[in-house]
Amino acid sequence: MKEEEKQLEQLFIHCNNKYFDGKLPVPKLRISHAKTRLGTMSCKRTMKKNSGIMAWMTGKSKSMHMTFTDFQISISDYYIMTDEQREDIMIHEMIHYSIAYTGLRDTAPHGVVFRGMMDAINRKYGRHISVMTTTKGWQPRVAPKPVRFLVLGLHMRTGEYFLSSVNRSFAGRLELQISRLREVESHRWIETTDEYFRNFPRVRSLRGRRVTKAVFESKVGSLVVNP
Repeated sequence: MKEEEKQLEQLFIHCNNKYFDGKLPVPKLRISHAKTRLGTMSCKRTMKKNSGIMAWMTGKSKSMHMTFTDFQISISDYYIMTDEQREDIMIHEMIHYSIAYTGLRDTAPHGVVFRGMMDAINRKYGRHISVMTTTKGWQPRVAPKPVRFLVLGLHMRTGEYFLSSVNRSFAGRLELQISRLREVESHRWIETTDEYFRNFPRVRSLRGRRVTKAVFESKVGSLVVNP
Protein backbone atom coordinates (compact mmCIF):
# COMPACT_ATOMS: atom_id res chain seq x y z
CA MET A 1 0.00 0.00 0.00
CA LYS A 2 1.31 3.46 -0.93
CA GLU A 3 2.06 5.95 1.82
CA GLU A 4 -0.78 8.25 0.72
CA GLU A 5 -3.27 5.37 0.87
CA LYS A 6 -2.01 4.38 4.33
CA GLN A 7 -2.59 7.93 5.53
CA LEU A 8 -6.07 7.88 4.04
CA GLU A 9 -6.85 4.61 5.84
CA GLN A 10 -5.56 6.04 9.11
CA LEU A 11 -7.79 9.09 8.63
CA PHE A 12 -10.80 6.87 7.93
CA ILE A 13 -10.18 4.76 11.05
CA HIS A 14 -9.76 7.90 13.17
CA CYS A 15 -13.03 9.40 11.86
CA ASN A 16 -14.85 6.07 12.16
CA ASN A 17 -13.92 5.65 15.81
CA LYS A 18 -14.56 9.28 16.75
CA TYR A 19 -17.72 10.16 14.80
CA PHE A 20 -19.36 6.83 13.83
CA ASP A 21 -18.71 4.64 16.92
CA GLY A 22 -16.37 2.42 14.89
CA LYS A 23 -19.35 0.78 13.14
CA LEU A 24 -18.29 1.23 9.53
CA PRO A 25 -16.08 -1.39 7.83
CA VAL A 26 -13.08 0.03 6.01
CA PRO A 27 -14.15 0.49 2.36
CA LYS A 28 -11.87 0.72 -0.64
CA LEU A 29 -9.98 4.00 -0.26
CA ARG A 30 -8.53 5.91 -3.18
CA ILE A 31 -6.58 9.11 -3.80
CA SER A 32 -7.99 11.09 -6.72
CA HIS A 33 -6.63 14.17 -8.47
CA ALA A 34 -10.00 15.80 -9.19
CA LYS A 35 -10.17 19.58 -9.25
CA THR A 36 -13.91 20.05 -8.72
CA ARG A 37 -14.86 16.99 -6.62
CA LEU A 38 -12.92 16.99 -3.38
CA GLY A 39 -14.44 13.72 -2.27
CA THR A 40 -16.78 11.02 -3.56
CA MET A 41 -18.49 7.96 -2.14
CA SER A 42 -19.51 5.32 -4.65
CA CYS A 43 -21.01 1.86 -4.38
CA LYS A 44 -22.70 -0.83 -6.40
CA ARG A 45 -26.52 -0.78 -6.27
CA THR A 46 -28.50 -3.95 -6.93
CA MET A 47 -32.25 -4.62 -6.83
CA LYS A 48 -33.12 -7.94 -5.15
CA LYS A 49 -36.33 -9.73 -4.28
CA ASN A 50 -37.21 -10.01 -0.62
CA SER A 51 -36.56 -13.47 0.79
CA GLY A 52 -36.04 -15.18 4.13
CA ILE A 53 -36.01 -12.82 7.10
CA MET A 54 -36.56 -9.78 4.86
CA ALA A 55 -39.75 -11.29 3.42
CA TRP A 56 -40.95 -12.26 6.91
CA MET A 57 -40.27 -8.77 8.32
CA THR A 58 -41.96 -6.92 5.49
CA GLY A 59 -44.70 -9.43 4.72
CA LYS A 60 -43.99 -8.85 1.04
CA SER A 61 -42.20 -11.85 -0.32
CA LYS A 62 -42.39 -10.62 -3.90
CA SER A 63 -41.36 -7.00 -3.35
CA MET A 64 -37.92 -5.66 -4.24
CA HIS A 65 -35.31 -3.95 -2.13
CA MET A 66 -32.06 -2.17 -2.94
CA THR A 67 -28.74 -3.54 -1.72
CA PHE A 68 -25.46 -1.62 -1.61
CA THR A 69 -22.03 -3.24 -1.96
CA ASP A 70 -18.46 -2.47 -3.11
CA PHE A 71 -18.17 0.82 -1.25
CA GLN A 72 -15.37 3.21 -2.20
CA ILE A 73 -14.37 6.62 -0.85
CA SER A 74 -12.10 8.85 -2.90
CA ILE A 75 -10.40 12.00 -1.57
CA SER A 76 -8.72 14.46 -3.91
CA ASP A 77 -5.14 15.64 -3.41
CA TYR A 78 -5.43 18.38 -6.05
CA TYR A 79 -5.34 21.21 -3.49
CA ILE A 80 -3.10 21.99 -0.55
CA MET A 81 -5.38 21.34 2.45
CA THR A 82 -5.11 21.62 6.18
CA ASP A 83 -5.69 18.51 8.29
CA GLU A 84 -9.02 20.02 9.39
CA GLN A 85 -10.21 20.56 5.81
CA ARG A 86 -9.20 17.07 4.78
CA GLU A 87 -10.95 15.55 7.80
CA ASP A 88 -14.16 17.48 7.07
CA ILE A 89 -14.16 16.12 3.52
CA MET A 90 -13.63 12.57 4.78
CA ILE A 91 -16.48 12.91 7.30
CA HIS A 92 -18.76 14.25 4.56
CA GLU A 93 -18.17 11.15 2.44
CA MET A 94 -18.47 8.87 5.47
CA ILE A 95 -21.95 10.27 6.16
CA HIS A 96 -22.93 9.19 2.64
CA TYR A 97 -21.30 5.82 3.33
CA SER A 98 -23.09 5.40 6.67
CA ILE A 99 -26.50 6.17 5.13
CA ALA A 100 -25.99 3.66 2.30
CA TYR A 101 -24.37 0.98 4.48
CA THR A 102 -27.14 1.04 7.08
CA GLY A 103 -29.87 1.07 4.41
CA LEU A 104 -31.38 4.41 5.41
CA ARG A 105 -33.44 6.26 2.84
CA ASP A 106 -32.89 9.96 2.34
CA THR A 107 -35.00 12.54 0.54
CA ALA A 108 -32.07 13.55 -1.72
CA PRO A 109 -28.28 13.01 -1.97
CA HIS A 110 -27.92 15.76 0.64
CA GLY A 111 -31.39 15.40 2.08
CA VAL A 112 -32.93 15.42 5.53
CA VAL A 113 -31.00 12.42 6.86
CA PHE A 114 -27.64 13.64 5.55
CA ARG A 115 -28.12 17.18 6.87
CA GLY A 116 -29.29 15.89 10.23
CA MET A 117 -26.15 13.76 10.67
CA MET A 118 -23.93 16.57 9.38
CA ASP A 119 -25.45 19.17 11.72
CA ALA A 120 -25.20 16.81 14.71
CA ILE A 121 -21.47 16.19 14.12
CA ASN A 122 -20.81 19.89 13.54
CA ARG A 123 -22.54 20.86 16.79
CA LYS A 124 -21.04 18.12 18.94
CA TYR A 125 -17.47 18.27 17.68
CA GLY A 126 -17.14 21.83 16.33
CA ARG A 127 -16.60 20.62 12.77
CA HIS A 128 -17.26 22.64 9.61
CA ILE A 129 -18.73 19.99 7.33
CA SER A 130 -20.93 21.43 4.59
CA VAL A 131 -23.01 20.26 1.67
CA MET A 132 -20.81 22.21 -0.75
CA THR A 133 -17.19 23.23 -0.14
CA THR A 134 -15.89 26.29 -1.96
CA THR A 135 -12.30 26.07 -3.14
CA LYS A 136 -11.99 29.80 -3.84
CA GLY A 137 -8.51 30.86 -2.77
CA TRP A 138 -7.26 27.29 -2.39
CA GLN A 139 -3.88 26.64 -3.96
CA PRO A 140 -3.25 23.64 -6.24
CA ARG A 141 -0.62 21.24 -4.99
CA VAL A 142 1.08 21.55 -8.38
CA ALA A 143 0.82 24.75 -10.39
CA PRO A 144 -1.28 24.16 -13.53
CA LYS A 145 0.51 24.31 -16.85
CA PRO A 146 -0.03 27.62 -18.67
CA VAL A 147 -2.69 27.51 -21.37
CA ARG A 148 -2.27 29.40 -24.64
CA PHE A 149 -5.33 31.38 -25.71
CA LEU A 150 -6.05 32.77 -29.17
CA VAL A 151 -7.59 36.16 -28.44
CA LEU A 152 -9.48 38.48 -30.75
CA GLY A 153 -9.79 42.14 -29.88
CA LEU A 154 -12.48 44.19 -31.63
CA HIS A 155 -12.79 47.98 -31.63
CA MET A 156 -16.19 48.97 -32.98
CA ARG A 157 -17.11 52.22 -34.75
CA THR A 158 -19.51 52.85 -31.87
CA GLY A 159 -16.48 53.21 -29.59
CA GLU A 160 -17.09 49.87 -27.87
CA TYR A 161 -14.36 47.32 -27.19
CA PHE A 162 -14.75 43.53 -27.14
CA LEU A 163 -12.45 40.62 -26.28
CA SER A 164 -12.98 37.01 -27.33
CA SER A 165 -11.13 33.76 -26.76
CA VAL A 166 -11.50 31.97 -30.09
CA ASN A 167 -11.61 28.30 -31.02
CA ARG A 168 -8.57 28.04 -33.30
CA SER A 169 -10.40 25.99 -35.91
CA PHE A 170 -12.74 28.93 -36.56
CA ALA A 171 -10.19 31.76 -36.67
CA GLY A 172 -10.02 31.88 -40.49
CA ARG A 173 -13.81 31.99 -40.79
CA LEU A 174 -14.07 34.82 -38.25
CA GLU A 175 -11.32 36.81 -39.98
CA LEU A 176 -13.28 36.60 -43.23
CA GLN A 177 -16.46 37.77 -41.48
CA ILE A 178 -14.64 40.71 -39.87
CA SER A 179 -13.33 41.87 -43.25
CA ARG A 180 -16.94 42.24 -44.43
CA LEU A 181 -18.25 44.17 -41.44
CA ARG A 182 -18.30 47.96 -41.63
CA GLU A 183 -19.14 48.11 -37.93
CA VAL A 184 -15.59 47.03 -37.02
CA GLU A 185 -13.18 49.96 -36.73
CA SER A 186 -10.12 47.77 -36.14
CA HIS A 187 -9.17 44.39 -34.72
CA ARG A 188 -6.19 42.35 -33.56
CA TRP A 189 -5.32 38.71 -33.00
CA ILE A 190 -2.87 37.73 -30.27
CA GLU A 191 -1.71 34.54 -28.54
CA THR A 192 -1.34 34.78 -24.80
CA THR A 193 -1.12 32.73 -21.62
CA ASP A 194 -2.85 35.47 -19.61
CA GLU A 195 -5.03 33.76 -16.95
CA TYR A 196 -7.57 36.54 -17.47
CA PHE A 197 -8.92 34.56 -20.41
CA ARG A 198 -9.23 31.17 -18.66
CA ASN A 199 -12.94 31.61 -17.95
CA PHE A 200 -13.78 32.99 -21.38
CA PRO A 201 -15.78 30.60 -23.60
CA ARG A 202 -13.91 29.40 -26.73
CA VAL A 203 -16.17 31.06 -29.29
CA ARG A 204 -16.84 29.94 -32.84
CA SER A 205 -18.74 33.04 -33.88
CA LEU A 206 -18.34 36.81 -33.55
CA ARG A 207 -19.31 37.31 -29.97
CA GLY A 208 -17.24 38.58 -27.10
CA ARG A 209 -17.11 40.27 -23.75
CA ARG A 210 -17.46 44.04 -23.66
CA VAL A 211 -14.59 45.70 -21.78
CA THR A 212 -13.32 49.19 -21.14
CA LYS A 213 -10.69 50.77 -23.37
CA ALA A 214 -8.17 50.54 -20.52
CA VAL A 215 -8.74 46.78 -20.07
CA PHE A 216 -8.71 46.24 -23.82
CA GLU A 217 -5.35 47.98 -24.30
CA SER A 218 -3.83 46.23 -21.29
CA LYS A 219 -4.67 42.84 -22.82
CA VAL A 220 -4.09 43.27 -26.56
CA GLY A 221 -2.48 46.74 -26.87
CA SER A 222 -3.71 49.81 -28.72
CA LEU A 223 -5.02 49.33 -32.25
CA VAL A 224 -4.34 51.17 -35.45
CA VAL A 225 -7.48 52.06 -37.35
CA ASN A 226 -8.01 49.80 -40.36
CA PRO A 227 -7.38 51.58 -43.67
